[in-house]
Amino acid sequence: MTLPSTSELQIQILNALNDQSVHGLPELKDILARKFEISADDRKKVLKSKRPLFDKRIIDSLTMLRKSGFIVNQKRANFKITKTGLNRLKSI
Repeated sequence: MTLPSTSELQIQILNALNDQSVHGLPELKDILARKFEISADDRKKVLKSKRPLFDKRIIDSLTMLRKSGFIVNQKRANFKITKTGLNRLKSI
């Protein structure tokens, strides 16, 4: 399994949120798994900490996007793109 880089995940997260609707974490995981053709077995592979590797990458990417001001949490594990995020997406 070759996981996408954090920057690739960030771009695809912004693309998924581009409709300016609120999207939940499970929905984003499914969108990204389909986009990068990550199999169900690959999604289950875990780190030594027993945390799924794919999930950790997504969470890390979401955290970076949130800290950069590109997305906001509407409520726990629900995300929406900001105007700054829309501008960033247009510049990519």
